[in-house]
Amino acid sequence: MDYTTIGIDVSKAKLDIFFNSTGEWMTLLNNSQDFGKLILYIQKYSLHVERVIVEHTGSYQKELVSFLHSHNIPVCLVHPVKVRNYAKAVGRLAKTDKIDAQILADYGQVMHPELSEIQNPKINKLRELIKYRRQLTDNLVLTKQWIEKKPAPQILQRIKLLVDHLNLQVKEIETEILDFIKSDKILYKKFQILMETKGIGKKSASTLIAELPELGHTSRNKIVALCGLAPMNRDSGTMRGKACIQGGRKIVRNALYMSIISAIRTNDVIHQYYSLLKGKGKPSRVAMVACMRKLIIHLNQELQSS
Repeated sequence: MDYTTIGIDVSKAKLDIFFNSTGEWMTLLNNSQDFGKLILYIQKYSLHVERVIVEHTGSYQKELVSFLHSHNIPVCLVHPVKVRNYAKAVGRLAKTDKIDAQILADYGQVMHPELSEIQNPKINKLRELIKYRRQLTDNLVLTKQWIEKKPAPQILQRIKLLVDHLNLQVKEIETEILDFIKSDKILYKKFQILMETKGIGKKSASTLIAELPELGHTSRNKIVALCGLAPMNRDSGTMRGKACIQGGRKIVRNALYMSIISAIRTNDVIHQYYSLLKGKGKPSRVAMVACMRKLIIHLNQELQSS
């Protein structure tokens, strides 16, 4: 039985699709009405789809991925940098939408990336709410910084009104996020377990639930890697470089960073571990990253045992 890998280059308006088994391209509009044409093509030629390769493109790929999952078609969401590095490695330097679709299919066939899990609609909804909260808080910070520049009085009055409005919006969205979590027994149980650990607040708990759904369902090494907290060695020959962290989910890492600042003060286990590392001469940032690793491993274990 021949299997095919499909590469789909996603943009706001359209999809450029390449089928590696037939060598054909297809262009569709990026909407649910046109997605069905892809299914009809697969059925027409009796293609056995091994995986569909799609890049993370912000939010433009979400509806497509959800549609493919609903039709039991395996999807791999891949990082654009990895695909671009692969293209450079094989000498494919030209870049058009059609070429990108073919490179995605080639990448999937050669590298066999892991299949993406079927998306949970409730997690997606929670993720959207948290994204909106993050945008509001970012705007609030920028607006408050404007006040520090001492603008003209008539402008200052308007800025203060905007600050009041944004503060109200933040409170409302935080209430909506908490109400949404409480409305689902599984999400609320997870939320309560996370909140039991000193240093984890409501914002951090909701962010971890939305942006790290693997928490409590995978190994300690995998969860650390997903957060981008796994130390990477930088050794070559006799040279021994400093290990550093890289990759992973920045949103999760930021949430853990804010949590660890609180945990170092309020969580005895984290406080003692941080003090031990500092006593050994570790820089503050290195010690904090190590504490973040310890914290996420603990949370993963707590959820696994619940």
